[in-house]
Amino acid sequence: MALLASGCAEQRVRSEADEALARGAYDEGVRVLRDGVQANPSSALLRSGLLQARQQALEAWLREIQQRQGAGDIAGAQRALDKAQAADPDNPRLRALKAELEITARQRAAFAEAQSQVDKQRPDLALAVISQALQDNPQHAELLALRRKLEADMRTREQGASRDVLAQSKLVSLDFRDATLRMVLDLISRHSSVNYVVDRDVRQELRVTLLLKDALVDDALNLLLATNQLTKKVVDARTIVVYPNTREKAREYEEQVVKVFYLSSGDAKGAAAFLKSMLKVTDPFVEERTNMLAVRDSIENIRLAERLIGLYDAVEPEVLLELEVLEINTNRLSELGVKFPSSLSLTPLAPAGATQLTLQNIDGIGRDRIALGLGGATVNLRRETGDFSTLANPRIRVKNKEKAKVLVGDKIPVISTVTGQTGFVSDSISYLDVGLKLEVEPAVYADDDVGIKVSLEVSSLGNSVRTAAGALAYQIGTRNASTWLRLRDGETQLLAGLISKDERTSANRLPGIGDLPVVGRLFSSTLDDAKRTELMLAVTPRILRNVQRPSASESEIWIGTEARPGLKPVRLLKPAPPDVAAASTMPAAAAPGAAPADAQVAASAAEATGAQLTTPLKLKWQAPDAAKVGEVVTLSLAAEQAADLRALPMELSFSRDKWAFVGVDEGDLLAQGNTPTSIVQTGQPEVGLWSVSVLRRPASGAYGAGRVLSLKLRALQPGDTMVAVHSARALSSRADAALVTDLPVHKVRIAP
Repeated sequence: MALLASGCAEQRVRSEADEALARGAYDEGVRVLRDGVQANPSSALLRSGLLQARQQALEAWLREIQQRQGAGDIAGAQRALDKAQAADPDNPRLRALKAELEITARQRAAFAEAQSQVDKQRPDLALAVISQALQDNPQHAELLALRRKLEADMRTREQGASRDVLAQSKLVSLDFRDATLRMVLDLISRHSSVNYVVDRDVRQELRVTLLLKDALVDDALNLLLATNQLTKKVVDARTIVVYPNTREKAREYEEQVVKVFYLSSGDAKGAAAFLKSMLKVTDPFVEERTNMLAVRDSIENIRLAERLIGLYDAVEPEVLLELEVLEINTNRLSELGVKFPSSLSLTPLAPAGATQLTLQNIDGIGRDRIALGLGGATVNLRRETGDFSTLANPRIRVKNKEKAKVLVGDKIPVISTVTGQTGFVSDSISYLDVGLKLEVEPAVYADDDVGIKVSLEVSSLGNSVRTAAGALAYQIGTRNASTWLRLRDGETQLLAGLISKDERTSANRLPGIGDLPVVGRLFSSTLDDAKRTELMLAVTPRILRNVQRPSASESEIWIGTEARPGLKPVRLLKPAPPDVAAASTMPAAAAPGAAPADAQVAASAAEATGAQLTTPLKLKWQAPDAAKVGEVVTLSLAAEQAADLRALPMELSFSRDKWAFVGVDEGDLLAQGNTPTSIVQTGQPEVGLWSVSVLRRPASGAYGAGRVLSLKLRALQPGDTMVAVHSARALSSRADAALVTDLPVHKVRIAP
């Protein structure tokens, strides 16, 4: 009775656990079985059920964890993991999964923190958070995507900042004769806001002769440095470093970049040879397994390599060849006439009662003992005709300059006997291809033409020949043709003319009478047998994929000089106006009735810059008061009371609606004593502003009065207008700077 009660209890526990597992309550089912095992440790039924329930529950919980983790529900995945660990706390797979969930939770928090830093415009802090989080799991998709986006944005901003500074839209005019490099760089820096640092190995006594008009700042710097065996490095948005253009200095200043290219169509080895030939880069690393190419070089060479690899890694052309092979066989056979017996035989017979003819019974041979043998005559009225063809119509997709083969036929075994040195005999079997064999090799051109090399062979099995050694060979009849075609896409070419013709005629006649004309046909039989075979091949190429012909701008790349390679910078077609937004004030000095633009010019001329030092230098315009539309007016700016005046940078303003800028010429004041001078011009005439700086190259000053410069303008529209000096500073030979406070304004009336 005890055993019966125990068995019933085990079955009841097992049934209760099975019901819990069936409705998905895996933790309850495992708990019921575990309690049953504790109550009855010797029950094999409950122990085996507990093991099965744990395995079933573990698989279900793992599926739930993976589903919740994939859906981003980390909290739900953690709850499912806690249930699984409560049922099987020592499972190593669950411990590893718990560590993975902890890493995922940390990385999600890191992603949120990085996104918060991005929203606060702190991309550097966001990248630091991402780098720290990726140490746990370098393959986190969201963090990797955010890092790629941030790095691409920062890279674009850095490159754009460099272009904005060094390829400014300001125009500069330079005129130096035997000036020092530092003097030229000082003036360029003053008018372009580009800071510079000169390497210690640049010669201090380097002299420069330069004449440029209306050149961009970057072009002026490049020409200045290139003609003196110098080059520059862009440090940040406003700073460059000037250093000698030597290999040793390039190693110090040129930053190296590693670029990895994964080629989709081109060959990595070929791309490496292409880059070495075009750019003279160091040996790139080639990984043939993944078709990867890695290049380590300067940023300029890397940019060029990107353009060249984009052209090299073109899609491999493919073509679909529609082939149609037709073999036409024609048989004609006719046999007409009477075929008479061709022989007569006489056979002696044995006498009656004897079984054979002997010398004893040969006597008495007569007509009755001689047998006559004569064949019958046959009337032949036969004609046979036969037409049949063998057709093969394959469609083959082939890559450019790759061979494709088609075989329609049989492989005939040829058995040969081989005898070894020990006398051991073995059979060797080789196979012959018999039938239709076709080989094609297309070459796809950029103009959608396809060149095809075609080789066609048709073979047939003939008689077998057995050698003295017992080997078996066959006679093979072949017909082949090879040619090269160039067809347009979709054009069909038919190759025909491979004709085999066999005609045979045989006659069976009675001698003499059978040779007579007309009558002889009654005493003869004629057999005519004609066979004709013709082979035809039709080829139609259809281009599936071809190389995209690059445009002229893509296929022609400006790469600079061999000593200083680099992509040609993009220039704006129309220069942007200079920074003159602060040059407007209230038009208090405007003349009555003046136009708004003229009022702004007058106000600009009266604006003070707030300098603390002043100079007694007086400026005044010497120009006519009237002009006509289309006339070029010369306005001379004269100076009085000049004392130790070495340079005079100034800004001139005029109405863009009334005047068109023509040019500026140097005056005679700063050229006293035939002293060499330089003039630097920048600005934008379209907005009526022009900056001019006149400098005596020796460190000496001018004195007295004289003409500083002459401004040439062309009158455009009738009306009253003004020309003014917006600002001016006087520089002495001791580098002292003083503000010119008395800024002249000149009024001109333009007549129609």
